[in-house]
Amino acid sequence: MNKNNQHLPKRMSRLILLGFVLLIGLMAVLVLNSVMHMRAQDARIREIVEVRNHKIHLATDLLMATYNRHNSLVYQVIVNDPFEQDDHFQQYIKSGYEVGKARNELRALGLDAFEKEKIAQQDQLLKDIVGLQEHISDLARQGRIEEARKQIAINLRPFNLAFIDSVGQLVHYERDLIQRALDDTRRASRSAITIDLALGLTLILLACAIAYFTYRQMGRYASTICVQMEALEMTGVQLKHEATHDPLTGLPNRSLFYHRLVEALTHARQEKLKATVIYIDLDDFKPVNDRYGHAVGDRLLQVVAERLLDSVRTTDTIARLGGDEFAVILLGVGDPQRIAQIEQEIRRNMTMPVQLDGIALQPSCSCGHAVFPDDGDGMDNLLNTADTRMYEVKRMRATSSR
Repeated sequence: MNKNNQHLPKRMSRLILLGFVLLIGLMAVLVLNSVMHMRAQDARIREIVEVRNHKIHLATDLLMATYNRHNSLVYQVIVNDPFEQDDHFQQYIKSGYEVGKARNELRALGLDAFEKEKIAQQDQLLKDIVGLQEHISDLARQGRIEEARKQIAINLRPFNLAFIDSVGQLVHYERDLIQRALDDTRRASRSAITIDLALGLTLILLACAIAYFTYRQMGRYASTICVQMEALEMTGVQLKHEATHDPLTGLPNRSLFYHRLVEALTHARQEKLKATVIYIDLDDFKPVNDRYGHAVGDRLLQVVAERLLDSVRTTDTIARLGGDEFAVILLGVGDPQRIAQIEQEIRRNMTMPVQLDGIALQPSCSCGHAVFPDDGDGMDNLLNTADTRMYEVKRMRATSSR
């Protein structure tokens, strides 16, 4: 009996030792699993976000190059100086190269089925667009200006809008993939953290020292993941803003302008309201850049943006379409006298003198508007009408100043 009593403590000691060995082994497995899981999640986030963000940047570059190419083509049509036409033609060729470069870099990143579909769609659109652009450029260089303008307004614009929409869908698709990856990673991380903490607390009751070091290890990686997710969310917000706003003035860009115009027209149809689009183009802006440099020109554009914001309601949309071109969307405004007052207010604010780095400037602008539904029921009709009226005002002003 005494002999058996002497063997019991040894058996318990062995069981306790075996239990601690098992606990240490489980802790090692827990720590290893946590570290590997979090590192895998970290690598997955970095790989997905970097690739997708790069694709978004390339798509944004593609949109900008497409716009510059179209803008150079338009200037070939509207300018009369052969040397200026040649400069715009060279810019037209350069922008075409940038379009091709951005698309080739997109293909090199590897594409899924949706991306391949959009690239194929863009290939077909580019084939039509490039053909039309080459034809319009030839017309401009032959002096057949009116014919070239009609080709731009009637034939080229729908293809451009379709191309911009296709690239925009690609950008939204990449951004959605990033968000889904972040959501999946967040859920997986939370689940892993919950499980690991539960096991850690259980092990803490049996082995406080081991659980302490495990808790420190997990806390460090959990904090790293949370910081990275917050940084990625902030990056996503910034990328979204950069994709829809002009970086110089902070105003909505052409893409966001089209989106808000569609929304405004839809609301106007449903509520039986009128809506007005005003095109605004600065007069003699190029000489400012040529004489004083692009830094002064950029600051002048920022002043113009601020004056436009002061000229309309806070609920109205003001966008920079590119270069020295701006546009305003007025929902619920269609009375001719009210429109005339707004345009007069814009011109009055615009012609106020401004001092930039000791340089005295007095900007001016030309305006043209179109009213929904009086001047058209569709976006293209309204934009064409406003653009045509704006250029008529600009030509009349140029004629009267001679």
